[in-house]
Amino acid sequence: MSIFFNVFIKSIAFFLSIITIIIIISLSVSLFSERNNDFITLDGEDSSSNIIAIIELNGLIIETSSELSNLTTPFIISPQSTKENLEELKKISPKGIIFSINSPGGTVSASKKLYDIIKGYKKNNKNTKIFIHTDELLASGGYWVATAADGIYASYGSITGSIGVKGPDWFYYDKPKTLSTGIFGNKIETENGIKVFSNTAGESKDIFNPFRKPTNNELEHLQKMVNEIYDDFIRIVSKERKIETKTLEEDIGALIFTSEQASALNLIDDELNLEELINKIIKDNNLNDYRVIKLSNTKNSLVRQILSSHLNKKNNNMNFECLSLRSSMTAILNFESTGC
Repeated sequence: MSIFFNVFIKSIAFFLSIITIIIIISLSVSLFSERNNDFITLDGEDSSSNIIAIIELNGLIIETSSELSNLTTPFIISPQSTKENLEELKKISPKGIIFSINSPGGTVSASKKLYDIIKGYKKNNKNTKIFIHTDELLASGGYWVATAADGIYASYGSITGSIGVKGPDWFYYDKPKTLSTGIFGNKIETENGIKVFSNTAGESKDIFNPFRKPTNNELEHLQKMVNEIYDDFIRIVSKERKIETKTLEEDIGALIFTSEQASALNLIDDELNLEELINKIIKDNNLNDYRVIKLSNTKNSLVRQILSSHLNKKNNNMNFECLSLRSSMTAILNFESTGC
């Protein structure tokens, strides 16, 4: 009797475990895939049809799924997620859209894709003007994206520029004898260096092998790749911002600039904070009534939920936007190492 009872209990426990797993998976999928593109009103009248929409984009510009970007919103700018946000805005036909961008750049492909998405939206929605604003950093691939807009504006103290392309870094050990590895600095010493063996097919397949020096042909090939992308970058900036190619290459280069310097070079249209830009849009459109809205997708970000919950316990006055700002402020330390 006890044997059958034990089997019965184990069977029930097994099925309950399966059901629990199914429920957890279902909730996880729902949490990760559900998009909550709600727009909250920041200012103006809820009944007004004259809408100015703000979308915050903070972090590296990287191609990823919209579901993943929901989990990493403060750190990743996803072209796909941004495209979906713009699709939502089509339904309300805003007078203006402000992308509040703080970014050190990102990959070349993702930056170009986001640029194309904004250009495509402008082409199909001619009654909506698109503006870029930065409080902190608009560099490299971030600036590439910004050139697609009708206007670029920056707050005092922000940094703009880095119009250049950086290939991947790599290194090689020149006659290595001692290498530090691991967390505790374990060392490997050899009499005649470290010998590495690998099987490859195709010339230069191991081009990034850290144990050999790249050949001159390989370095020349990589430089050609970087130059090709750089030429496209320069061409787009020259066309969109009406700056001579020679000026971009010789005077501006890949340097970074203050908001005042960027304005003088026509990299931005003016030095305005976000509130001043909103007022400019209202004035330029002669809006007697208006509604300023902001995309709110904090509900479906697991990272935001966990961190904001933790922060709220420590300090009720803190919120997750502080983390977004902090990540954008530290981004300047990383813009040189991005792909674009």
